[in-house]
Amino acid sequence: MKREHLLLVAALAFSAGALGGCKPKAGGSCKIETKEVCVDEKKALACHDGTWEEMTCGGPEGCSKNGGEHVCDQSVAAAGDVCNLVDDYMCTGDKKGMLQCTKNKWTLVQSCLGERSCVMEKKKVTCDNSIANVGDACREEEDYACSPDKKAALACRNNQFVQASLCKGAKGCRVTGTKEQGFKVECDDSVAAPGDACEKEEHFSCAADERAILKCRNKKFEVEEKCRSREKCQIRGGQVGCY
Repeated sequence: MKREHLLLVAALAFSAGALGGCKPKAGGSCKIETKEVCVDEKKALACHDGTWEEMTCGGPEGCSKNGGEHVCDQSVAAAGDVCNLVDDYMCTGDKKGMLQCTKNKWTLVQSCLGERSCVMEKKKVTCDNSIANVGDACREEEDYACSPDKKAALACRNNQFVQASLCKGAKGCRVTGTKEQGFKVECDDSVAAPGDACEKEEHFSCAADERAILKCRNKKFEVEEKCRSREKCQIRGGQVGCY
C-alpha cells in the first residue's frame, strides 16, 4: 500500500505541472498575436506570426503589469529592435532620429539633427530634420534641409537627402520661421561657380570673382554672360547684372 500511495502522489504532481504549462520562451510557439509577456524589468516577449520574439523595453517604465496586462515601454528604442505596433513611431535614444515600426522591427526613417531634435509631445513624435547630411533618411518627398556647415541646401528624394543647391552667398543656408507658422529653408546662392548645383531654373547668380553672370539650367549653374573689363557682376534691387 505504501508503494501505491507514492505512485499516486507522483502522478498528481505531474498532472499539475502539465496543467500549469511552461513559461513562454523566445522562439517558442504562441497563439495570441501581439500579446506581450514580461521576462524581466527590461525585456518582454511579443507574439508575432505564432512565435515569441524577445523585445527590449528601454523606456523608463520598463516592462510592467497594467490591469493584468503586461506592457513593454518602448519610448526609447534603437533601429533593429523588435517592436509590436505596426506603423508606430518612436525617437532613438540620442533623439537624433525617428523610428517606425515596420514588419515588427524598428526602422530609421528620418534623421532629426535640427535644433528641436526628436521629441514625443502628447503621444505624437515630432522630428526636426531642418539640418541633415547627404544620405540621411527622410520621409517627405521634396522636403528641404540645410547641411550642418550651412553651405548647402538638401532635398528629400527617394527617402534620402541629396544635395539640391550650394549656398555660397554671405547668408549661406538658414532655417527661418516659427513652430506655429512653419519653418522654411533659405539658400543664399547669389554667389556660385559653373557646375554648382542649383534648384531654381532660370535663376541668376554672380561668379565668385564677379567677372560673369551665371544662370541655373537643368539643376546646374552655367555662364550666361561675361562682364566687360571695367564691370563687375553685382545684385542691385534684386537684379543680377554687370555694372
